[in-house]
Amino acid sequence: MSKPLHPLLQRLASAWPHDFPAGIRIEAGLSGGLDSVVLLHVLAALQQRFGFALTAVHVHHGLSDQADEWADFCRSLCRRLNVPLRVEKVTVAEESRLGIEAEARKQRYRVFSDGCCDVLALAHHQDDQVETFMLAALRGGGLRALSAMPGRRALNGQIQVWRPLLAESRETLESYAAEHGLAYVEDGSNRNTEFLRNWLRHEALPQWRSRVPHLDRHIVGSIRALQNELAVLNEIVTQDYAYVCETGAFSIARWKTLSEARRRQQLLHYAKLHELGVPAAESTADFARVLGTMKAVSAEWPLPQGSIYAYRDTLFACKTGWQNTLPWLAEGAVLKGRLKNILPENGFTLKPHSFGIREELLNEECVIRAANADDVIQTTVGRKNVWKILQERKVPPFARRCWPVVADGGNRCAAIANIRVSVHHGSPNGAIPVFDKFNCFVLEPK
Repeated sequence: MSKPLHPLLQRLASAWPHDFPAGIRIEAGLSGGLDSVVLLHVLAALQQRFGFALTAVHVHHGLSDQADEWADFCRSLCRRLNVPLRVEKVTVAEESRLGIEAEARKQRYRVFSDGCCDVLALAHHQDDQVETFMLAALRGGGLRALSAMPGRRALNGQIQVWRPLLAESRETLESYAAEHGLAYVEDGSNRNTEFLRNWLRHEALPQWRSRVPHLDRHIVGSIRALQNELAVLNEIVTQDYAYVCETGAFSIARWKTLSEARRRQQLLHYAKLHELGVPAAESTADFARVLGTMKAVSAEWPLPQGSIYAYRDTLFACKTGWQNTLPWLAEGAVLKGRLKNILPENGFTLKPHSFGIREELLNEECVIRAANADDVIQTTVGRKNVWKILQERKVPPFARRCWPVVADGGNRCAAIANIRVSVHHGSPNGAIPVFDKFNCFVLEPK
């Protein structure tokens, strides 16, 4: 008679996600500590039953003298369990303004995002969940922070995070490890109460639990209620965003029809969608006030990883250093050569136009560069400043400074990408060079 499954295995098997198809690729985060060792062992035990592909990843932070030993331990464990392992070394900037813990987490999740998997399994358990809630409360967190860790969430467009042990206590994991004779590593820094989480774990929470016997159960219940409320908020935010961006761009006029609270949520949502970092509440409220009473044509909202620009009735999101991703502005870039060749090689397309570049110019040597303040283009009524044309087409100021133009052999502007071709370099029914990513910046198309 076969030995019955351990209760932990039974619970995970009964709660196995119905939307995980056979063959799904699961990568388990493996630090070598108790939690991740138990998680990997459990997944390895369930692998044949559910038919998924299992791998593991260990992030070598290099912050401890034992870091190499921990990596070796993980390699040995994975060999015994017949689980492929990747070990990734990262550099944690100890002087980071985020702090060592947050910087290490940032580097860890960067490695996780590079995985070739469908699901990243992490070993957070109920005790971690309680600590996360208390940390959020101590730091003045709002609904999203107090909702702690979701059981599942998107990591990026390809990978989702899954925390199958969230309902389990650390005591249960210790029992499982003891029953199965699992060895694991101990990180001495986890005892250092200089870190707020460790102080909570080893000093504050034990005292609170002695005073409130069912403290963890109450907190978990609160988290469950908060997550339900957050789900409703997310639905409203998604619906509002669809309304605000119905035309394909973020309309400030539509945004103004929302209540103040929903306006702030839209700004936060927009910043999150474009990965610009989490702004402070005061910063969000201040920019919302600027937009709500804006008299000027434009405004800028600096964010941790970029900026949001308001121009006329539209918002634009730009990550820090976005200009350096443009082929004609990349460091050391010189886009010079036969025009017919250098356009497609650098992300441009030639699109039919009533007045486009003549065929002869396409075979000549030209340059693609950013427009400058002195550039002029020949029109049917004389010469006109390129930046003035960009202004008339309502191109935002931040985009005008890096707008691509085609210059001929004499460095004369032959074409303004997406907009116009010089009468000296064009012909009827030709083609105009277009950089598709810049179409959204032309607010006054013709």
